[in-house]
Formats: sequence, structure tokens, C-alpha cells
Amino acid sequence: MPIPKLALTFEEAAEACGYSVRTLKYQVAQGNLLARYANSKGVIRVEDLAKWLDDLPGEPPGPRS
Repeated sequence: MPIPKLALTFEEAAEACGYSVRTLKYQVAQGNLLARYANSKGVIRVEDLAKWLDDLPGEPPGPRS
């Protein structure tokens, strides 16, 4: 039986949630998504990715004036 992953690479997280690696790294830089680093390799905990997704707005932004 495979052991469930506790954390995903940026590439795995992007595939799992449907956003690009660039978007995820931008969200980390903005402080909206938490990443963890061992040396220079960044990973995102599955729980943190789920929380970030849960915190996204339920509606698209309205038209700009």
C-alpha cells in the first residue's frame, strides 16, 4: 500500500490543483501560500495547498471600471 505524500513539489502541486508553477511561486512570494524548504528545494504541504484553495474567492472578480 503506497504511503500518502505529506508534501508536494511545486510541479506536483501545480498538477494537483490546476494552477501553474509560476502562479504557485507568486502566491508564495505574496505570502498567500506557505512553502517549506530543505536546502533550496521547495515543497508545499498538502494541507497548506488545500487551505489556499479553500481561501480562494467563490466568484470571479467583477468587471474593472
